[in-house]
Amino acid sequence: EAGHAGKVLVFPGEYSHWHNMRAIIDALVDRNHSVTVLVSSSSPTVPHTRKERFDFNVFEVNMKKEEASAAWSEIINLWMNDTATKYERVFMFWRIMTNFMKFGDDVLKGMFHEDLLHTLRESHYDVLLSDLVMPFADLMAQKLNIPHVVSMRAMLAYALERLCGQMPAPPSYVPAVALQDHLTDHMSFTERVENMLLYIVHTTIYQLSV
Repeated sequence: EAGHAGKVLVFPGEYSHWHNMRAIIDALVDRNHSVTVLVSSSSPTVPHTRKERFDFNVFEVNMKKEEASAAWSEIINLWMNDTATKYERVFMFWRIMTNFMKFGDDVLKGMFHEDLLHTLRESHYDVLLSDLVMPFADLMAQKLNIPHVVSMRAMLAYALERLCGQMPAPPSYVPAVALQDHLTDHMSFTERVENMLLYIVHTTIYQLSV
């Protein structure tokens, strides 16, 4: 109901991640929530100049849209390139990280400009919803003193989120793998044992791979 609607600040990802987030945003708006999308001026895929049912808050960065698009394209190319040699992949990864350090520095300065922080604090948002691949969302939530919700899981059994981000995910209530759709937040004893084993297996795999 409209009387129970909240104010949601959204920090979306790019490309397919934006389309995934857009579906969530539309559902929130349909439920009468007030949604504001926080996006950089260099975003190659979030159409922040278009009229929508929700608002955009655009923060300025030095990087141009073409540069940001090229940086994201390099990540996609690295991910999909299965013909590059080990040394070529190392060089590609080094170039990507160099570009993203520049991108991250731009985003950091733009997101945490005092004027923007003041505006966001005065808006009194109830929650920050972000894409997992976007930087500094957790810091923004801390600055605004609001809960932080991510739109997708990075690793099975939330291994990355639990071990690196200290995200609470009690196995008795949080299913480890979406494919096991019979596992919910209401599990029997047998299902909890199954879920715990999934957590152990996927956590071990993650720790062995890093």
